[in-house]
Amino acid sequence: MIANYHTHTMRCKHAIGSDEEYVLEAIKHGYKVLAFTDHSPWPLHPFESASIRMDISELAEYADSIQLLKMKYQDKIDIRLGLEAEYFEDRINWLSDMKELFNMDLLIFGNHFHRTISFGTYYAFYNNRDQILNHYRNDSLAGLKTGLFSIFAHPDIFVRSLRTWDKKAENMSREIINCAKEQGVFLEFNLGGVRSHAGYPHIPFWEIVAQEKAPTIIGVDAHSPSDLSDTRSIEDAKRILKGLNIQITEVIPD
Repeated sequence: MIANYHTHTMRCKHAIGSDEEYVLEAIKHGYKVLAFTDHSPWPLHPFESASIRMDISELAEYADSIQLLKMKYQDKIDIRLGLEAEYFEDRINWLSDMKELFNMDLLIFGNHFHRTISFGTYYAFYNNRDQILNHYRNDSLAGLKTGLFSIFAHPDIFVRSLRTWDKKAENMSREIINCAKEQGVFLEFNLGGVRSHAGYPHIPFWEIVAQEKAPTIIGVDAHSPSDLSDTRSIEDAKRILKGLNIQITEVIPD
C-alpha cells in the first residue's frame, strides 16, 4: 500500500502509539500518503460518553499535532488531517464547522451509531434487529448525501447484527453502494475487520460492490503503528478484491 486514510491516535482511548510513531512507520514501509482520521468528538448529550473517542477539548491539540507533523515530514510523506465521524442529524452542522475551523483535508464516514452514542445503538451489536436495515440504510444515505465525506469506512459493519443475510440485506446494500458511487464516495475494504476476524468485510456485500463497479479503497484502520506494516492483512485484502475483480484505488484526490 502507498496510502492509508484511516489512522487513529491515542486520543480515542483504544489506540496506542504517538502520532509521530505512525508517521515514521508509514515512511519506513513506503507509504506516500497518511491521513489521520481519529474518531471525532461530538457535543455530547447528557447520557452519552466519550469513552471511545477524543474529548472536544483535545480537538485543537490533535489538529496542531498533525499539522506540525505535516510540515516536519513534508519532504518524505503527504500527511493529511481529518476525522472519522458518524451521521448525527442534530450535530452534523457542528461537524462541518469543525472541518472548516481546523482546515481539515477530509472526513471519513464511520456509521457506528444510530442517532446517539450507546452500546444498544452501535450497529455492530444493534439492539433493534428488526429495524437495523431500515435504520442503517437511512443513516447511510443521509450521511453520504451531506457531501462531507470522502470515504465510507467499513460500510458492511452492520452484518454483525444480522440474523441472516437475505434479499432485504442485499437490496439495502445495493442502495447504499450505488448512493456512494453517485456521490463520489469511496467504499472502504476495512483491514481492522480482516485482522480481528470480526465478520466484516462481508464477501456477499463486496460481490455487490463488484457488480456495481463502485469505487473502492483499502483502509488499514490503524490503532497501532504496527498495523501499517501488517503485510498479511494487506495481501489478504488485495487477494480477495482481485478475486472479485474489484479495482482498487490507491490514492484519492486532495
